[in-house]
Amino acid sequence: MAIRLLVASVALSLSAAHPEDVYRPQDFRTAAVFELVVESSSVLRLGPSKIVATSALATRARGLMPGNSAGLEILFLSEPLTETSRPDALARQARDLRKRDHAVLVLFLDAQHKLWQVNLEYVIPGTTVTRTIAWKPEELQQFSRYTLDGKRLALKSKGTYRETGGERLTLSWDVDASLPVLDPVKL
Repeated sequence: MAIRLLVASVALSLSAAHPEDVYRPQDFRTAAVFELVVESSSVLRLGPSKIVATSALATRARGLMPGNSAGLEILFLSEPLTETSRPDALARQARDLRKRDHAVLVLFLDAQHKLWQVNLEYVIPGTTVTRTIAWKPEELQQFSRYTLDGKRLALKSKGTYRETGGERLTLSWDVDASLPVLDPVKL
């Protein structure tokens, strides 16, 4: 009986623990590269740029548009998460870290966690590009190496998105991430 009470109290304390107390910076290490090449644009700076991510955060997202959807937001940071930056990342959804180079993949999920759309946001000083990079079945194949068990996300994806209309640009990514999934903190 005493052992069951001890196990139950440990389980409750872990489930009620604040993310800062549970996760360490190494839990968020990842390898990802995002590239943007702008060939023609009236607003974007022409030429290539690159974000090399060394850490990432995966957070549940609710109320995504279109359709008030659920999903995951994966924030890729160009610098490692440290003990100093961890409170901002976990308690404030990385508000300070988002002021630097970063990329965000937003995975739109149905009720069975099946992927039905992917958006990419690419941010460097002076340039922000956001595009829906996959929604057709053949485009979603670039994300077929995605798994979500409720508490952990694994994603391996390498792909390219090209836009050839008024703006001519190419976004590419090479992602290999295995991350804990966080619930957003209400501030």
